[in-house]
Amino acid sequence: MQQAEKLSKLNIFLEDVEIKDKNFHIRLGANYPIISDLFEKLYSNSLYKEEAFKLLLHSLIKNFDKRSSLQKKRDLTRVSNPNWYSSEKIVGMMLYVDLFNTDFNGLKEKIPYFKDLGINTVHLMPFLDVPEFENDGGYAVRNYREVNPKFGTMEDFEALVEEFQKNDLNLIMDFVLNHCADQHQWAVEARKGNPKYKDYFYFFPDRTLPNAYERTMAEIFPDTSPGNFTYLPESDQWVMTLFYGYQWDLNYKNPMVLVEMIDTLLFWSNKGIDIFRLDAVAFMWKEIGKFNQNLPEVHLLLQLFKLCGQIVAPGVAYIAEAIVAPEEIIKYFGEGLSQGDECDLAYNANFMALSWEALATRNTNLLKKSMNAVLKKPRNTTWINYARCHDDIGFGFDDRLVTELGLDSLQHRLYILKHYCDGFNGSFALGRRFMIEHDTGNARLCGSMAALSGLEKALKGNNEREIKLSIKLINLQHAIILSLGGLPMIYSGDEVAMPNNYDYLNDESKKHDDRWLHRSKMNWNCIENMEDSPAAHAQVYRQLRILIKIRKQTPAFADTNDLEFIEYENTHLLVYKKSSNNDVVYVIVNFSEFDTLFESSLFSDLNENKVFNLVTESEMEIYEKNFISAYDVLWLRK
Repeated sequence: MQQAEKLSKLNIFLEDVEIKDKNFHIRLGANYPIISDLFEKLYSNSLYKEEAFKLLLHSLIKNFDKRSSLQKKRDLTRVSNPNWYSSEKIVGMMLYVDLFNTDFNGLKEKIPYFKDLGINTVHLMPFLDVPEFENDGGYAVRNYREVNPKFGTMEDFEALVEEFQKNDLNLIMDFVLNHCADQHQWAVEARKGNPKYKDYFYFFPDRTLPNAYERTMAEIFPDTSPGNFTYLPESDQWVMTLFYGYQWDLNYKNPMVLVEMIDTLLFWSNKGIDIFRLDAVAFMWKEIGKFNQNLPEVHLLLQLFKLCGQIVAPGVAYIAEAIVAPEEIIKYFGEGLSQGDECDLAYNANFMALSWEALATRNTNLLKKSMNAVLKKPRNTTWINYARCHDDIGFGFDDRLVTELGLDSLQHRLYILKHYCDGFNGSFALGRRFMIEHDTGNARLCGSMAALSGLEKALKGNNEREIKLSIKLINLQHAIILSLGGLPMIYSGDEVAMPNNYDYLNDESKKHDDRWLHRSKMNWNCIENMEDSPAAHAQVYRQLRILIKIRKQTPAFADTNDLEFIEYENTHLLVYKKSSNNDVVYVIVNFSEFDTLFESSLFSDLNENKVFNLVTESEMEIYEKNFISAYDVLWLRK
């Protein structure tokens, strides 16, 4: 259908609709042809296509009408600064509401804490209504439009948002797209045999089609939830459940599901969400005979979410939570003509895993090689840079790059796991394996920042040397994510070096999931006397606060697609250059517990023998050979 014909169709639809806002009308008209094309590509053979598309248009108009004047004003401000989330002034923290400070009201009380540290973007882990026991840490949603009552009421949430906005704090929400809880009303109706809602999921009368799907499907939790389908004895049927048996995969081949989820996303946009973390997006479309991740239809779905969001709430940004290979993750920013029409941010999971690999090996070769292999992302998109998060660490390196370095990929992974879990080669780390592959011994890794850095064990043994080194290692990780460009995300508790949480082993609902090892309850008692305390947690907090303050004053640390990794023969070192207009900063990181040297030849464009060290706020002479101490990080401005 030609563009003029499509716009004519839109005008007919709008004849009975009064749209007073000129900007909304322009955005709707500009995006309508693309949305129409995408819908046609996905649903040309669907019986629900026409009905669903009309419902989608009604949803856009309805939700814009409900959007507050304050939100619309924020939208226009951000439209004039489209990559606001890439600024050097943005610093994030992710947290569980209940583990951080009980509930929404408790979170509101801690706004001064965020501001003191320098945090202005807060990612709340799932806070929607979920079943009490089996809920995958909040990722099995029972009601997409109700908050979890243990966190408070919707009024409490709205009051929190209001206080956040008064204090210029951005809010990130987990939006669980791939699945819902088996107690969601859609699933309840589907269990009863309601054909409308059965088509919201993947139902099968026997194992014939599930077996065909399984041939190319990977298992996500082979230890705790093997297989990708769950048997329902009451109806003698099977339902698709990629994650856990109580999380039913939504069927996006039904356009009514897409419309429901877009309408829900816009509902939360109007509640004041600034950034959506789109959870498990890689799995949203399934086909027999194909791998169950990264199918082309996934990208069409995400473009529809983004374009509809831009029409109603153009100031909102979107994160792709797709922990996939580097050559795949880059596609979630949008490719070709769709560049910028998909997600604005994505997790830099590969760098996170590689930084822990480099610390285990004291060698940055694989890190540098892997980063140089990543394709350049589109402008106005950025990475979420992080050292730890709520999830495990998966060492999903490119086997080809590992082999090119003369290493055996399996043995290399097993060495890293021994380092972090078994104290191998003198390591003080206290990590644990997660989801062990029984035929190979390969696994993912769990543990808090303090535990993996060796600080937890060093404090228990009162080993002064190891305590100092571990504090430096934590500072190193934070200094990297703050200087790479993009949105740095601190994992709550890491700013005060919280140890592992072993209490989860006493909780029946959690003891089988070792990821709870690094999901600790915040210890607010340790926050007192932070300014003068010599304690390790206070040292970590004060240093992080300094680094955040420096970052916000350094334009080079914004993301303008200007990150340059510099090749250097000293394999203990990672060296990169960040620049923005006339501001140029060299970052030099020592990934070993030994002091080492770097040479002046690193600075190819340095015209004098002096630089300014941003961290120490002092001038530094550059000689032919220069000293850098164990686990140190230098931020050097020309």
